[in-house]
Amino acid sequence: MSIGLEGVQTSCNMRLMRHPDHRQCLQALAFDKIIVKQASLWVLVFGLFFVAVVKTAWVSEDAFITFRTVSNALSGYGLTWNPVERVQAFTHPLWLALILPFTALSGDPYWTSLALSLVALAVTLLLFGRIWQRWDLAALLATASLLWSHSFIDYSTSGLENPLTHALLAGYVLTWLREELPRRTFLLGLLVSLLFLTRPDAILLVGPSLALHIWQKRQCFARIALNVAMGLLPAVVWIAFSLFYYGAPVPNTALAKIQNGLALAENAQQAVNYIKWTIDRDAVSVVLLLAGLIGGLRDRKLRVFAIGLGLWVAYLFYVGADYMGGRFFSAPLLLASVLLGLQLRKYGSLLKGLWAVYLVLSIGALQTTVFSPSTFDQKSLAESGIADERGFYYQQLGALSVLRRGTWNLHPWLLEGAALREVPGTYTRCAVGMTGYAGGPDLYWIDPLALTEPFLARLPARSGGRVGHYERAFPIGYLESTVTRQNLIVDPALRRLYADVDLATRSSLFAPERIAAIWRLNTDKGAYISSAFDRQAVGLPGTEAKTKSKFSCYGVPYGSDGIWRIDGPPVVVLRASFNFSPR
Repeated sequence: MSIGLEGVQTSCNMRLMRHPDHRQCLQALAFDKIIVKQASLWVLVFGLFFVAVVKTAWVSEDAFITFRTVSNALSGYGLTWNPVERVQAFTHPLWLALILPFTALSGDPYWTSLALSLVALAVTLLLFGRIWQRWDLAALLATASLLWSHSFIDYSTSGLENPLTHALLAGYVLTWLREELPRRTFLLGLLVSLLFLTRPDAILLVGPSLALHIWQKRQCFARIALNVAMGLLPAVVWIAFSLFYYGAPVPNTALAKIQNGLALAENAQQAVNYIKWTIDRDAVSVVLLLAGLIGGLRDRKLRVFAIGLGLWVAYLFYVGADYMGGRFFSAPLLLASVLLGLQLRKYGSLLKGLWAVYLVLSIGALQTTVFSPSTFDQKSLAESGIADERGFYYQQLGALSVLRRGTWNLHPWLLEGAALREVPGTYTRCAVGMTGYAGGPDLYWIDPLALTEPFLARLPARSGGRVGHYERAFPIGYLESTVTRQNLIVDPALRRLYADVDLATRSSLFAPERIAAIWRLNTDKGAYISSAFDRQAVGLPGTEAKTKSKFSCYGVPYGSDGIWRIDGPPVVVLRASFNFSPR
């Protein structure tokens, strides 16, 4: 690159000798130098993030729920979990739509998800460069703050949708800030639509800004509304498809986690626990969120994004946050870093100096990101039920660990699923992702946490369970119904629910009464309420429920829950055992 610049300089000097007025040449030279400097800074920024993400790259247990859906689709079973029923067990249609074709080419969903995550990271950083317009100190400090964030770096991979959410959110902010863009309204609507298809609740972060844009253009309301509607069309089409194909306009995971029947106070306490957990283990992320929120509130133009951050926090209190420490903060952190950077640029050197000092004083946070060791292992559960999920799975499913071992198929749950391929049947387990994926389509899984189960997802969860693990009791006759494929539910209201869920998810798409059943499931939920249902009666037939702590499932402590085979009728529950020694 320096040789080319010297050539330009020589050319300018020669023109100076012949033509004193050579401003255009000097301007071109200065422009080339700026381009080289900016490109070098972007390469530096991307290089640091690349190192951090490669050192921390991993895949979560929940990602394997998506991988099984992908595997079923590629095997001709449709977008299903258990092939005999249509259930949207994944939250992220757009992320799945990317993983599916590339897995078809590679044959490996694990590496496909990680490769797509790296691409999404590169796109995010490119869009950051466009947002900043130039990589000055403010831009570098704000962007580098994400390197200090355990939450952001952890969920720049994981096999889940977060990296795609980051890229789309950065694209939305860029589009919103560039008022001169042609068809800007359509693009804003489209990006909101894509965010919805990646993670439905992410639209809370951008909804206020889209509403403000529509209000500002209200004098041309008809044209604006048309452009927004055109942009939102992909989301509308998916919702219509989901309602027709799955019988619900939202993912089954939303039914299982949001409509859990728990009191708002219990969910709010879980949100408080989530914030406390983050403060204890990832304080830089909390400070960054607060700095972005305050910076956004101080700027009239950016205030709508600060409102979006506020809505996200309120949403955490409504749904009870999550058990995956940091996951629910990764996208808000990206937005906060943009708000911080724009404010650092606006308020001069003092603020930039203070933030730089803070990052230096917090340098220890890099031990979980850029300097994360290959021995990273954190399997302890907080009393609140929140966990460092990367710490739980990194030694078996971290990219560097996988490269050392030569395969990602050595986690005990994957080995158990592979062993069960030889004995098809009906099984139940409290963590169905890896075992369900490895077990293949001939194993029917009953999920007591209801992430993949359309009937249980519509029942209230037991109280006192672990956050994000909303266990359902099995109604009398449910296991018999599942094994025999007949409606043997005893309670009349729940019997009606089972019948309508069966029509919606198992009958042919154009079966008589199916549309009516879908209508009832989505509009007449009161018809399925049963005062006789005991939501606390968790357990399995023939097994003793010894505890109902948040670290239990089926009434037995974690580690003893295991895998159970359901046979019958009459129903017989057998504990699965394995004679291999997982490495």
